[in-house]
Amino acid sequence: MAETHVLTGARNVVLPNSTVNAAGTMVNNIHHNYGNRTTSGDAIIPLTPNPSSRFTGRTEIIAKLKEHFMTDTNDSVRRRKFFLLYGMGGIGKTQICLKLIEEMSD
Repeated sequence: MAETHVLTGARNVVLPNSTVNAAGTMVNNIHHNYGNRTTSGDAIIPLTPNPSSRFTGRTEIIAKLKEHFMTDTNDSVRRRKFFLLYGMGGIGKTQICLKLIEEMSD
């Protein structure tokens, strides 16, 4: 029977409030590193990279994205909004998102 290796070589895996059962397996090298965890309820938003300084155009796409995310519904509950931006690799999807974030954060 072939062995199944789950999380082989994994690092910084967090399984909060979880139970891990390893039947018929010897578990070695278990380390607990709670490091610099904050206990406050404030979320920390990581800095995002700036869009390319050569970014041009795509104003229609960015306008559609802004309209989609900035338009509020009349619901009393704010709902999470999604938008699928797809295409071949290397055509600028990430740069469009970075530009949108930059413009919306102003």
